[in-house]
Amino acid sequence: MSRVRPYPRRELRGRFTRWLGRNTLVLIAVVLLFAIVAGLGTWALWSVYDPGPTQWYLMGVLHAFSVFVVVAMVATLFIVTDGEAMRHLRGAWGEENTSTELRRAKRKKLIWGWVDSIPLQQGDIDHLVVTRAGGVLAIDSKWRSTTNQTDRASMVEAAQRARGRAVAVVHTLLKRERGGHRERGAAYQVRAVVVLWGAEAQRLGEPRNFEGVDFVPGRSLVPWLSALDGDRVDAAAAKDVLGQIEAFRAGVAERAT
Repeated sequence: MSRVRPYPRRELRGRFTRWLGRNTLVLIAVVLLFAIVAGLGTWALWSVYDPGPTQWYLMGVLHAFSVFVVVAMVATLFIVTDGEAMRHLRGAWGEENTSTELRRAKRKKLIWGWVDSIPLQQGDIDHLVVTRAGGVLAIDSKWRSTTNQTDRASMVEAAQRARGRAVAVVHTLLKRERGGHRERGAAYQVRAVVVLWGAEAQRLGEPRNFEGVDFVPGRSLVPWLSALDGDRVDAAAAKDVLGQIEAFRAGVAERAT
């Protein structure tokens, strides 16, 4: 299956590009300052050490450290000065971590596959997963340091919306493929799941269900998938579903460009 950048990662990249444009002069000044420091350090090493391996090694360390400091400083300035950057960064971490766990689940033959970051007219679906023994999962990845009742209610609502979108996408595509007839693939249960990462995942401890939405700590996702016992999906149906969803996502992306 094709890999795409998570929506938060794409949004973060766009915000960073715009931030660079607004702060070009400051960034040039920072780069020049460190270039001068690196130049002075190089001159000092050249003067103190005789030409040889030690001199070249120390100069390499100095130059690599200077580049690292510049990159780290620019990234830190961006995160500190852009109010939405950290939220998007944590969202990207959550989605990427979930994708890593789904790869583990596929190797263990718990799922047939999944499609990441499906853009829709209103919102998107983080991960649409076709399991072997649990129908289809609409997974919403979240990174939380803390949460409260209001935030949990918001996550439940977002997951239920994602499930509704997933049901519409899966059923529409399968009916279209089969000439409008509702066959067994269109009847698979679509389950709403929130995969939690961060400190809140550890506080959650074990999978729980809130108002029909499964909340699963990220590190518990694979064991949770192994315990599913619901709609069984055969290989042919899974290939059909995943292929249709991949084509749908590619078509949406093409229309957006």
